Amino acid sequence: MRDYFNNIYVGLRSFCKGLSLTFKHMKNKEELVATLQYPNEKWPIPERNIGFDMSEYNVVRSRLHVDMDDCIGCLQCERACPVDCIKIDTIKPSKDSDVDCGVTSLGTQKKLVVPRFTIDMSECMYCNLCVYPCPEECIYMVGGPNEDKHEMDYEFSQYSRDGLIFEFANATDEDIVSAGGDDYIRNRDSKIDILKEGEELKGKEVVPEAIDKKQQVSPATVSQEITHKSFSDLEDKMQRGVAKKTFLTEKKQGKSDEEILKSIESALKDKDLLDDQASALISKLGSSNQADSPPVADEITHKSFNDLEDKMQRGIAKKTFLTEKKQGKSDSDILTAIEAAFKDKDLLNDQAKDLLKSLTSTGSTEVAEEAPKGGLFELKKLNDLEDKLARGLAKKTYTKSKKDDKSSSEILEDIETVLKEADKLTDETIAVINKIKESL
Repeated sequence: MRDYFNNIYVGLRSFCKGLSLTFKHMKNKEELVATLQYPNEKWPIPERNIGFDMSEYNVVRSRLHVDMDDCIGCLQCERACPVDCIKIDTIKPSKDSDVDCGVTSLGTQKKLVVPRFTIDMSECMYCNLCVYPCPEECIYMVGGPNEDKHEMDYEFSQYSRDGLIFEFANATDEDIVSAGGDDYIRNRDSKIDILKEGEELKGKEVVPEAIDKKQQVSPATVSQEITHKSFSDLEDKMQRGVAKKTFLTEKKQGKSDEEILKSIESALKDKDLLDDQASALISKLGSSNQADSPPVADEITHKSFNDLEDKMQRGIAKKTFLTEKKQGKSDSDILTAIEAAFKDKDLLNDQAKDLLKSLTSTGSTEVAEEAPKGGLFELKKLNDLEDKLARGLAKKTYTKSKKDDKSSSEILEDIETVLKEADKLTDETIAVINKIKESL
């Protein structure tokens, strides 16, 4: 009998406790809400103290990342992968080619061009076996001991499986052609065309009149861009090779299409290869590009530093550029960082100064033309906050204030208030917020 009434008492007490917790959450919905509107809202990742330095911590099983500037195309990681989720293609330039494949951060001269480096993370089993055999340490799992190379990326879900296939190769078609990869591009494009033809089969009947209209479109109405493929119509192999090689050489020097065509014509004359067919093609390409087009500002990329003769300078400039670009910094900040890196290595000579000066003027023009007037600042600017908790709180406040249709200045005030309440308003966070205010 005693146990009977004791069970009733325990049941009622548990019921009242649960009910009180429910009423507490109903009363304080804003403060105690446990459901976030993911992915627009995310809980900030708390700081961790695991008892020793993060560099000594075992690797975190997370997304793979590849620094392509350090990849030499040795295929060691592809061979080590037990599930075959890494796919790499390489092209070896011929001996008489003047292609510079670059230098890694460890000083190794690269001898191969890597046009493809894909990792299918939907198949990856996070075994980390691909990391150990890499001689240049260019492939690694982000976060943990590699936090200084790439921040933790633990949320990379996608709506489709294709979104989990990451392409890291940054070689352009010009780089591939200059390395002798014409056949590679041809085979790659044919595969892409086959896939597109398969995707476009929607069961619709093709009307013959529509085909006739397509065939009647005048070539003059379509703007023709001069590329290395423009000279594929030349029947003579020697002509074709000289034309493509001259095109790529002149294109790297930033010359206009008119100057490139003159150089190709001169090169064919020197080789006694300028026949009627070549003259007609050059004339056709020249006439198709006579139409006036608005000037496009040059974009600063890692290839903007190819003019540097010193390999060490070139490697440092490209490495610094890609590192700063990943952090979302502006072109002017990137060029300042490159100049500082040159000074540290005592490599800031006259050629480097002239190149940085020319790129600075280019970057300033782009900023003047593309700087947004009004509107909110980008969320990724808060990535400059090094403190993870401060960064998480700032982003959460940004998302919440954005929903309330607040301006950039009001959002920054809310972020300062939240960080101050959390005792995270340090000199570093204030500097980042002031930098954002200056850019508005």
